[in-house]
Amino acid sequence: MKTPSNAPTTLESSSAGSTKVVVVHNGARDRYQVALALSKAGLLECLVTDFFWSEETAFGRMLAAWLPKRVLAVLRQRSAPGLPKSQVKTCVSAGIGGFFLDKARFVPFNARRWLTRKADARLGRLAGHIAARSDAELLSYSYYAFDAFEAAGRAGILFQLHPHPETMRSLLQAELVSHPDCAHSLQQEWELNLPQDDFERLVHETRMPHASLVASSFTKRSLVAHGVNANSVRVVPYGIDLEKFRPDLTLQRDPLKPLRLLFVGRINQRKGIKYLLQALALLPDAPIELTVCGRVLDGLELFEREARRVTVRPSVSSEELVKAYQSADLFVLPSVGEGFGQVLLEALACGLPVLSTTNTAAPDLIHNGVEGFIVDARSPEQIAERLEWSLAHRDELLAMRLAARSCAETFPWARFHEGVVRCVRDVMAGHAAYEEAA
Repeated sequence: MKTPSNAPTTLESSSAGSTKVVVVHNGARDRYQVALALSKAGLLECLVTDFFWSEETAFGRMLAAWLPKRVLAVLRQRSAPGLPKSQVKTCVSAGIGGFFLDKARFVPFNARRWLTRKADARLGRLAGHIAARSDAELLSYSYYAFDAFEAAGRAGILFQLHPHPETMRSLLQAELVSHPDCAHSLQQEWELNLPQDDFERLVHETRMPHASLVASSFTKRSLVAHGVNANSVRVVPYGIDLEKFRPDLTLQRDPLKPLRLLFVGRINQRKGIKYLLQALALLPDAPIELTVCGRVLDGLELFEREARRVTVRPSVSSEELVKAYQSADLFVLPSVGEGFGQVLLEALACGLPVLSTTNTAAPDLIHNGVEGFIVDARSPEQIAERLEWSLAHRDELLAMRLAARSCAETFPWARFHEGVVRCVRDVMAGHAAYEEAA
């Protein structure tokens, strides 16, 4: 793989004097949990992002009192109680551009992609310059790291959101061959759609950091498979809000009713939706009902064959989503490649057993057959086998609900915070040891 011509060939190590961290990402990525973790630990220099809403100032509180509730609800999705506004630096141009692109669906995809990547580069460069001026460590999410590390003039910590770009490109290309009817959504995945130079930047940024954070073992394996030192990659699974996502103990379960399956997420072939539908087709007479919550990207014709057993809900509120988790019998995420799959923890927290693939965080979260099931990716036959077992063992499936909730309770956000802070401190200690030895 050739290196982009403007990519740094060597990066200096961060100085031992670094005591704070600059974090960069756009949007409310991971609910700002990385920045919150570092802020609580006294390690955050600042979060660099596109837009951030705060009501801690008099002006913010005044606006909150006057804005319509729907507008305020949208704005509050870009807030993080506990994260001081003084520790957040916003890039106005990236924020305005991101808001416009989110609403302007009429803009052609290629134009949206180009504008998004330009905004990502601006964020990365801003974070890199701030880190250089303040002599701070730099923790960049993937998609910003190439520009951030280059602007800082030294390596930092990479939070690799998704599996290695080469891994995802290979998986998606295989899907494109096997399922050409899903080409619309597959060809919009950045690992397939980015221009080659830009794709190579994503590949190169995985080799730039002196340490990487990932949320799943699958993502770590994908990095190691493409040359990243395994010892430099730390797996820190995400957490879950155990108060928001919780079981409804008042619901009555009738084992004589159809088995209720639930799928949540973008409805495309990256999430493996066709493999779930193919599994249903292998059980044509089974009493199964599937509810699909999410936006359909390849058209409703995907569901025509199983229309009598499938309900598609393209838009649900957060309250409705929790109720969907609580009332289902089994959650299914047959993804072909996932950096984590936060919906898995949401389901488990609601006491819902999960069925997912080896290409997600499922192997990091559950024991096969205890809190749910783990199957190979791209295997409708294995999904069908687990569905058959669930139909024949409704009592055991019901007992799994307690195990599912107990599993989720071991993944509070506090655990994620501790993992992030520990990784950052280990990196800083390594810098100090290096400087001392030098």
